Amino acid sequence: MLRFARFILILCAGLALFPLYTRYKVAAAPIPPGVYLGGLALSDLKARDEIRLHLEEVYHRPIDVRFDDKRLVLRPEDVDFQVDVDQMIAEAGQYLEGTAFLDIAVREALGFTQQRRDVPVRFMLNGDKLRAWLDEVAATHNHPPAPPRLLPPATRWSDGGLVTTGLPAGYVGAYQRDWNWLPGRPGQTLDVEAAIPVIAAAFTSPDKRLARLPLIETDAPLPTLDDLARELDAYLMNFPGFGAVYVHDLMTGESAAVDADVSFSGMSTLKIGIVTAIMARLPNGIAAGDAQAQLVGQWIDYALGESNNYAANQLLAYLGDGSSETGAARFTAFMRELGMQSTYMQTGYDARVQRPQIPTPGNQRTDWQTNPDSNLQTTPAEIGRMLAAIYECSQGRGLLLELMPDRITPDECHTILFYLSHDEFQEMVWGGLPRPDSTWIVHKHGFAYESHSDVALVWGPTGPYVMSVFLFRRGWMDWGTSNTTMKTLSRITWNFFEFRRAHQGLTTPEYFILQPPPGYIKLHDYIPRASTGYQ
Repeated sequence: MLRFARFILILCAGLALFPLYTRYKVAAAPIPPGVYLGGLALSDLKARDEIRLHLEEVYHRPIDVRFDDKRLVLRPEDVDFQVDVDQMIAEAGQYLEGTAFLDIAVREALGFTQQRRDVPVRFMLNGDKLRAWLDEVAATHNHPPAPPRLLPPATRWSDGGLVTTGLPAGYVGAYQRDWNWLPGRPGQTLDVEAAIPVIAAAFTSPDKRLARLPLIETDAPLPTLDDLARELDAYLMNFPGFGAVYVHDLMTGESAAVDADVSFSGMSTLKIGIVTAIMARLPNGIAAGDAQAQLVGQWIDYALGESNNYAANQLLAYLGDGSSETGAARFTAFMRELGMQSTYMQTGYDARVQRPQIPTPGNQRTDWQTNPDSNLQTTPAEIGRMLAAIYECSQGRGLLLELMPDRITPDECHTILFYLSHDEFQEMVWGGLPRPDSTWIVHKHGFAYESHSDVALVWGPTGPYVMSVFLFRRGWMDWGTSNTTMKTLSRITWNFFEFRRAHQGLTTPEYFILQPPPGYIKLHDYIPRASTGYQ
């Protein structure tokens, strides 16, 4: 009887509650409490049209698409994106049945927090249109790796007035404007297939409507001398004449050249080659106790240190057994032996007669005309390679020792560099260095009516390099334009090697000190400098 009574009570309670349950089920439809459509709580909305309007208002807004830092906009109609409202409402209806709805009804009756149940956004999208849009984005914005680039000196206003920016702390010297190298930029390629779910996720998010496109990155290229050549060429575009540059990295063997095979007047820079030919002729270099060799050493000192043309002609006469013209011919043959086909001399310096020009690869070009002296000519590349060969010879390797092992020695090449250190003209390439007073450098400059030149061996941030600069301006090469241009080219080059050192984690090798030859006779006291140990 007790069991029967309990059954009757439960049955009566169920029959009493059933109308309430049924009425609540109707009231809860079509979206019961705690059920979210696409992350939105819409259970208060009872009309399908209201639900549709609300969902479409949210999910038919454009999305923000980012290709790296570039902002693009994609509208739903561009790819036929539509929310399937009917499917989402139908999926919400499953929670109006069974134990799920019983749980919802009990929680609602007792005032408990509803358990959250999510219906994801159901949608339709035209895959072909989306891929076509992504392909267009890729065609427009994909880019290969970009090389390092040069940033010119900049100015800005501050409370104290106009100031120059971009000068690293501690940089001093005669030339204060600086040029900064910026690293290259990685290449970026859109991954179209991986971008499709990213776009879909943004379209189906009620609030995070941002899609960052997946990109395949290619590392930025390391700095090369091709980058240096490009920027030197760009700078020379504004030179009011014609400029040519040759840079040779003696640590890697790489070269940067800007019109470096064009012939120019040889000027005093040819004295580098003359002295090398002299060393190849002397039996024991500038030997102690050899009066003739010591006299030749003094001529070398005057010719390289003071650009003395008379002394240079004495060297040519020695090379030619008393005839400077024979010496000029032997010098030309010497340079030809080294592969320098555009460098020659027909007379000594300051000749009164201009002889017909000897055709060479450098002076037969038709793209540039520098009105070179027909008696003595060279190119920036050839005289630059000459100085590079002297350095390499001083280190026991290179062209001179390969071709003339029985005629020249590393000590004699070291002697040439020592005499070059007596060129005390601290402008042009030297003046453009950030710390000219403490940088190891030897150089030989040259002047002509329409042309100026400077050929230097510099111990830079990554080790030694040769820089050869020739400038031509028809009618007259003024000093201010020439000097400023060479200083700038020098600073750009030094900063390139500084940038390369920092970017590639390189170290600066220790430089060596140039010592005088055994038969050296000092002409006078020279300025203190790093290459000779500040003595």
